[in-house]
Amino acid sequence: MKKQFFLYFTALLFTSTISGQEIKDFFSTLAKNNLFNGSVLISKSGETVFSDFYGYANIDKEEKINEKSQFTIASVSKTFTATAILQLKQKGKLNIDDPVQKYLQDFPYPNVSIRHLLSHTSGVSHYYRLFDNAIKENPEKTFSNKDIIPALIENKVPLSFAPGDKWEYNNVNYCLAALIVEKITGIDFRDYLKKNIFDPAKMKDSFLPKNRRLKEPNQVELYTYPNFYSTNLVNVQTLKETFLIDEKSNFYGPGGIVSTALDLQKYQKALFSYQLLSKKELEEALTPAKLNNGKTASFRMDEKEIAYGLGWAMYTNDTNEKIIFHDGLNTGLTSILMHNITRNNTVILLSNTASPVFITANEVLKLIDHKPYKMPLQNLSRIYGSLLESGDKEKANQLIEGYLKKPDSYEASERDFNRLGYQFLRLQKTDNSLLTFASAALLFPNSSNIYDSYGEALLQSGKKEDAIKMYQKSVELNPDNENGKKVLKELL
Repeated sequence: MKKQFFLYFTALLFTSTISGQEIKDFFSTLAKNNLFNGSVLISKSGETVFSDFYGYANIDKEEKINEKSQFTIASVSKTFTATAILQLKQKGKLNIDDPVQKYLQDFPYPNVSIRHLLSHTSGVSHYYRLFDNAIKENPEKTFSNKDIIPALIENKVPLSFAPGDKWEYNNVNYCLAALIVEKITGIDFRDYLKKNIFDPAKMKDSFLPKNRRLKEPNQVELYTYPNFYSTNLVNVQTLKETFLIDEKSNFYGPGGIVSTALDLQKYQKALFSYQLLSKKELEEALTPAKLNNGKTASFRMDEKEIAYGLGWAMYTNDTNEKIIFHDGLNTGLTSILMHNITRNNTVILLSNTASPVFITANEVLKLIDHKPYKMPLQNLSRIYGSLLESGDKEKANQLIEGYLKKPDSYEASERDFNRLGYQFLRLQKTDNSLLTFASAALLFPNSSNIYDSYGEALLQSGKKEDAIKMYQKSVELNPDNENGKKVLKELL
């Protein structure tokens, strides 16, 4: 009996070790291929099985990322805002179906409820459409949550759709939710988070900054590619093109929280052990919202149908296990907290080079359960574009030919090639644009959209006859392509 137990224990230990080595190899490969730079923390059955750090917090100073490195977690912050609202519900301070007007009296839409805000079904306008005139009139002003309702009123902005009719991701929803927390509690939202979430979960390295432009010593620098054909990262502070409202605002609620991978693990454990919310409120957050027509509020992501609850996205995997998550994206940053409820497995990824964290987290969940998984691959369009830009057209063509023979060697998407072709076109790199669309047509021969784009590029290049052929091919593939029909009518 003792011998059997020993053999079982040894086999278990061996399996665990192999899994740990696989995870290490997985992320080492990603880092080598410039597909991950940041912090990783993975737990299985509630226990940490892997934690590591890759790359630099500051490339220029060669400061490596470590366990104390702090990242802005972007829209993962929405789960904290939803938790704050549900805590107030649990205490009887509000009802999720209360109208927003009950707490924010000047809010101009009487039929929008708190539930609509948290489920992204409100129909309220996005904030980047609200402040153009105000920025011109007050160029030195920093806009914040309290400026949103006055801007909605002043600009007489109608709802985009009736509340509950559609799902539309919108940061304004969570700016308003944060205002409701402040209105009910009488304290700043950042103070509420510290007292009611960060401190109870023992998150010592997390905070909501008063000014997100001022960095703490442990905060990482952010890096990104300056265009779709570059393979060299640059500090986001060197970028010239940014949304004006991003430069002139300090919104909170939809994003802004600064944290670490370890602190997010503490948050996840506290939340799912009902230390922050009761089981009833947590289950309400993780229940897909319903639209007025009875359908689930959802969206498509990486070929998956994703439902949205109150601050959390969710889907069911191939073996009918429930996965909940929220990811975040800023220029130069990606974040994700993904949790398999069925197995109590968690993947936390924080990257300061905008790594593809959703795809990576999905594959890691498969890996730690010894299921078949795919290694995330380098982006074909970016490498192809960099070869064109360097003038090595022959090598660029060889890259496409090699991919056609072995399509599992790179990640290639119609969307990426389309964006690359149009960027070359906008920058008046006409030859590169035409070569990109020609290669895209080889890669995606049944795409009406690619041929339509190719036709547009040819037309702008003065190649009318070739453009006609491309538009004709596009309409042949998609008889409902009204743009193609219109252009053909004009050309012929």
